[in-house]
Amino acid sequence: MQADNRAIHAVGGMPLNVITANSLQTPEGVLSLQLTPAKTIEAQIFALFQAYPISSVKIGMLGGAPQVQAVVESLKQESDAFIVLDPVIQSSSGSPLLDQPGLSLLNSELLPLVDLVTPNTEECKKLKLRNATAVLYKGGHSGGANAVDKLVFRGGQSKSFSKPRVDSPNLRGTGCTLSSAIAAYVALGDSTISACERAKNLLDKSLHTNADLKFHGEGPAFISS
Repeated sequence: MQADNRAIHAVGGMPLNVITANSLQTPEGVLSLQLTPAKTIEAQIFALFQAYPISSVKIGMLGGAPQVQAVVESLKQESDAFIVLDPVIQSSSGSPLLDQPGLSLLNSELLPLVDLVTPNTEECKKLKLRNATAVLYKGGHSGGANAVDKLVFRGGQSKSFSKPRVDSPNLRGTGCTLSSAIAAYVALGDSTISACERAKNLLDKSLHTNADLKFHGEGPAFISS
């Protein structure tokens, strides 16, 4: 299941989405943002969990405190699914996508519920990551010839995944793509480590495949065959 502007995406054979926000974005920035009422989010999540066997949940953009609270209250009732949080705090252009009350609630209430959180370097500065079971520290925004992601579990076990950086103008949404792929692989039976590694490989392949596609401004990253 997934929560971002397409929002809670349930993976267990087929994708199921709960819309938490409707955003209008271009490479230049966020032009508008409309958040879904919390009651509507709760009702949609409840309906999906009642109707389908959900094995994996991916949470992305939530927007505000009521939306975060709606997801928290819904997931407290569903303890079996593996939960991946991609903490969308601002857009690639720097526009805010989660308000301060929402960030505080995410840190205190949502992080303790998730099995894996996937922050970039800027998001790490704003998150209380000690509250998460496992963290995949993404290296896409760091320097160096390789993009190195480091998976760290609460007990101290760690595993790094490294790929040479891809020279591509189409890098928007790499974090969303990676976290969604991780959730999908977990739903298919992979361990957290295996899912992270396979998702990293899949994203790398897609970035190479999509590097020559032409968009107005920075193009999106997406999974391609």
